[in-house]
Amino acid sequence: MIDKIEKHYTQSMINFNKAKDHSFAHALCKKYQQDHKSLCVVVDDVKTSKTLFNELRLYLKPNEVFIFPESEVLPYDHFSTPQNIVKDRFTILNRLKDKSIVITTTKNLYEKLPPISHFQSLSTFSVNDQVNINDFLKILDSNNFKRKDKVEYTNEYAHRGGIVDIYTPIYKSPIRIEFFDTTIESIRFFDEKTQSSLSSIKTFNLSNGSLIPRNKPSVELFKARWRKYFDKKDERDCTIFNKVSDGKEAEGLEIYLPFFFENTHAFKDIFSEYEFLKIDLTESLYFNYINQRFNDENIDISRPLINPKDLFFSDSEVNNFLEYIPKFEIENNYSEYNFDLRNLNTSLLKSQTNFNKVILLSNIASNVNKLQEDSSILLKELNGQLNDVGDGIYFARHPRIRPLAFRNEILVVHIEADIEKEIVDVVAETSKTDIVDLNPFNKNDLVIHEKYGLGVYEGLEVVETSSVTNEYVKIRYIGNEYLYVPLRNINLLSKYHKSRLLTDIELDSISSNKWTKKKEKALKQAHDHAAEILDIESRRASSSSLSLKVSNNDFDKFNSYFPYNETKDQLIAVDSIRKDLSLIKPMNRLICGDVGFGKTEVAMRAAFISVYSEKQVIVLCPSTILAKQHLESFTDRFKESPVNVSLLNRHISLKDRKVLVEKYNNKEIDILISTHAIFNQKIDYTNTGLLVVDEEHRFGIKQKDLIKSKQDNIHMLYLSATPIPRTMNFVFSGLKDFSFLNSPPVNRLSIKSFLKVSDNTILKESISREIQRGGQCFILQNNISKMQGLKNTLETLIAGVKIGIAHGQLNKKDIAGVMDDFGSGEIDILICTTIVEMGLDIPNANTMIIEDSHKLGLAQLHQLRGRIGRSNKQGYCYFLIPDAVIPKLASERLESIVRLSKLGSGYFIAQEDMELRGSGEILGDKQSGHIASIGLSLYLSMLKSAIKIKKNDTNKEIIKTDVNFFDSAFISDIYMPSTVERLKIYKLIYDADSHKDIQKIKFFLEDTCGRIPHETSNLLKNATINQLIADLRMPKLTSSSEITSILLSEAVSDGTILKLLELIKTDQSIYSFDNKNRFNIKLIEQNGSLRRDKIINILNDLF
Repeated sequence: MIDKIEKHYTQSMINFNKAKDHSFAHALCKKYQQDHKSLCVVVDDVKTSKTLFNELRLYLKPNEVFIFPESEVLPYDHFSTPQNIVKDRFTILNRLKDKSIVITTTKNLYEKLPPISHFQSLSTFSVNDQVNINDFLKILDSNNFKRKDKVEYTNEYAHRGGIVDIYTPIYKSPIRIEFFDTTIESIRFFDEKTQSSLSSIKTFNLSNGSLIPRNKPSVELFKARWRKYFDKKDERDCTIFNKVSDGKEAEGLEIYLPFFFENTHAFKDIFSEYEFLKIDLTESLYFNYINQRFNDENIDISRPLINPKDLFFSDSEVNNFLEYIPKFEIENNYSEYNFDLRNLNTSLLKSQTNFNKVILLSNIASNVNKLQEDSSILLKELNGQLNDVGDGIYFARHPRIRPLAFRNEILVVHIEADIEKEIVDVVAETSKTDIVDLNPFNKNDLVIHEKYGLGVYEGLEVVETSSVTNEYVKIRYIGNEYLYVPLRNINLLSKYHKSRLLTDIELDSISSNKWTKKKEKALKQAHDHAAEILDIESRRASSSSLSLKVSNNDFDKFNSYFPYNETKDQLIAVDSIRKDLSLIKPMNRLICGDVGFGKTEVAMRAAFISVYSEKQVIVLCPSTILAKQHLESFTDRFKESPVNVSLLNRHISLKDRKVLVEKYNNKEIDILISTHAIFNQKIDYTNTGLLVVDEEHRFGIKQKDLIKSKQDNIHMLYLSATPIPRTMNFVFSGLKDFSFLNSPPVNRLSIKSFLKVSDNTILKESISREIQRGGQCFILQNNISKMQGLKNTLETLIAGVKIGIAHGQLNKKDIAGVMDDFGSGEIDILICTTIVEMGLDIPNANTMIIEDSHKLGLAQLHQLRGRIGRSNKQGYCYFLIPDAVIPKLASERLESIVRLSKLGSGYFIAQEDMELRGSGEILGDKQSGHIASIGLSLYLSMLKSAIKIKKNDTNKEIIKTDVNFFDSAFISDIYMPSTVERLKIYKLIYDADSHKDIQKIKFFLEDTCGRIPHETSNLLKNATINQLIADLRMPKLTSSSEITSILLSEAVSDGTILKLLELIKTDQSIYSFDNKNRFNIKLIEQNGSLRRDKIINILNDLF
């Protein structure tokens, strides 16, 4: 096995010397452990701090070494410090009493910081404490926490029933406090993504929620200080002043930070108990840049600025302090040593005789696994820190670090020796719940009621009738007619997706029969459409495909080489694909997942199954860049298997293309990755088992159908972040199976998106912000003739930046050179066309500027934005337009992309794209008129029902059911205040398919809102009864304190009728049939909850 690893190294020899090893980190660690004192190490830049941090982590525990992060905003910026940075700072400053090493950059020394008391805990709360929940909420309000419907980020809290969720910056996870009356009953951490509880704790510390205090005393101090400092400024002209005074949020508030505190502190004062050390510092002149920023920004009367000397420390003050700090020198105990990676096995044996401890590291999980499993040399797994283990040869997974040879004691080797390119090691987050984030109605949305037609949703409204209180969906129709829909009938409502090109939308009338006529016409068309679909399905089903299978052992081994943890969504998708491939019916599946959510790994596992079954694979890519990336990633992923991966694109000569095609046709190539170039080749598809179409929305219908027409039994796998409407139609119609990857990598942040009119100020600020934090920028300009002028402008605006240009008219070599330089960090800014839309993965590039963004499509904009934010840094995307007035459709497209900026938005962008394009592109022109009249959701519901009827599958036809107990059954706004969240839960309840689903919802409510009140318990039990009577083919159940009546349909099975007759025989005074086809039960039970329980038991006995 080691031989297999050796052949992949490009660097044959690692030379250990003080310039290239991590001797500074090792010596620093020894000092820390010998002196028993906290250390603060000052370095020049972010890159150095990360390198030192990773090296120290080999020796120290996670709570012993920290990076104090830079703010990642410019001096006098309009943005606030990102919340993840604030959180990291709070974490460090809240534990200053604990011994640790803190690494900081020179730039942080210039900041004037809040006093240390601001970062430390305000108070402690424990289980069984007596606390009034309303008083607790006031404490949160006064300490800068923002009230939200649900907590997803630091500095937020939510209140539902007896539950308060809070995300305080000093903890890694948010905290859920459950109150019972005035007692804290439990405290637990929860997952901000799934909202599910994690581990319980007995106590927690409450800290301030943000960098700037917003309580009343602090706001009053701010106002007084502002007025004194800007005594000749009219405060009414100052936007931020007015926002703070009115208690509103304000971005960039840090520019007034000294006004909120009696005193500010220097970094050195906050860390006064730490011993300061410096490593190879250069003289800092950052204050010159601060002054430059002050002069650039001090032009807006609505935003007067504090003088630099009052907001920052000067160069002289910082450099004088740095002179005072001793330079950290190391002893001459570090060896010159050569380690040959190409002869790894031999080198390990040699090193074992020269060093007491030998540690072999890798950043790739599969390499670590292979070392453990296959090495003939005894390797021990390093669990914990290096200093805590005895002599021997160890292996571990660790970020890339420089090597080390210390005396005859320690040898550290990282087998991926090149640390010039930053590796972002993200572990994919696994979803811990099946509760799906639905897209509910928003106020004033157009909705369709199945019986009454098109109206306007006006929210949820509590109505009290006959001493019974319930919540209803309020819908407005033409002529201000109102319909109040009981929540038990919420399944009759659907959102109306209209084309935004349509301006005239006429609401229906409750009292008119026009809606009935429109629905009847649409129903007829749905049946015709169903016949066409079944014809296509039958033809596809009749085309027999080869069953592709793989043994569990071989598949597990291939999967073990994946360097990350799979998400739950990935595992479900792979399992579905494996089942599809094992059938003789050709697979036809869409994998929908956002950029970086793991679609490629799913495709690789499908490809492995095909190759293992001795069938070839074609991976179709829409661009040469994406094809090249796939060649590299597939080759690396399959390097432990005897698989031949090759690339076919337009850059390959005609002669070489011919050779490639011949090799594929002769079965010498297992996986062929290709662009559109494949369509012009004489490919023999008879041995092709799988076709993967990546970014399927970039291919035309004819192109995708061309390969299927060549060989109709090929298994098809489509990958897309934003599927085209036609593909979504196939999914909705049941012609294409669907897997949704919705779990983002851990620590990834949603990209901040902005729609702005283009000007040089935006360019300068956005680029400077990225460059200052050591990052890189994309600038997209699709007009090639403007690129050089844009480059000249940028070189004038920002001195010293390195700029590259990339577009499709350059030759292959030049494009590759520019891309490689950008990927390695040699270029700061890449001016490019949409050539970068796919295939680039550069974690250090986290700002994207798109010029003339109104000319691009919604899916394309989303793909371009996906080039950034691929690490744990905050990403910024600027959609620039030449003028504030642009065409209406383009404006709505850009508003959509800015609004839909959360992680995993690709699927919802695809839905938005449907609305923007219009229904003609969804299901074809033939059906577009009917969709426009009754709405897409209702039409698809009709279509599914028609397909089932035509399949003679009447027993499985969906039965519309109604359950009514004439009492309260709803979710109160006290238990769950958010209307949107309540509506989501209502839809989950009435869309649930099983009792198990209802139980999950029940547990979710108990976890997130506390004890379930009786009216909500009634609602959940109604849903269970609803499911039971639907399965029994009984359309309606009504129940009062005297009698329960169940309406029977003709579809009720003979077995069920016999069981009902048996019940009547047991006691005719309780059970009976009437002449209206109803089964009646006399249950003399006033308590509605107990009556429901008895009915549930009776219905369960009928199965």
